[in-house]
Amino acid sequence: MTVWRVLMVVSVALCAVACGGSDSPEKCIEECWKSLSKGDTAAAVAMMKTSPEEVELYRSIFAEQSGELQRAGGFDQLEIVGSDVSAESATIDAVVVLKDGQRIEGSYRLVRENDRWLITE
Repeated sequence: MTVWRVLMVVSVALCAVACGGSDSPEKCIEECWKSLSKGDTAAAVAMMKTSPEEVELYRSIFAEQSGELQRAGGFDQLEIVGSDVSAESATIDAVVVLKDGQRIEGSYRLVRENDRWLITE
């Protein structure tokens, strides 16, 4: 098995653990930010619905964001401002609060695939 295939299998497994089962789309977003805060870009990318071609791009972007998050003290909490959730998709408006008090507003779109939530935007 090539290194690329091993990476993809590990990423899918991490996503199943992080966002699987009965977890909510909100929990998936929170776990993604926690992973970024810890510098675990592989776990963060595993929570995204990406094509194989996009994996390295997201890892690069997340590596940069992870460093900025660590300098801010890391992730503190996720405040949900609004949500629209159906069986297969969700839009979550939220504020990410960092430990240094910074607040990052965002809107997240997610899809449910194979009993787990994945962030699409």
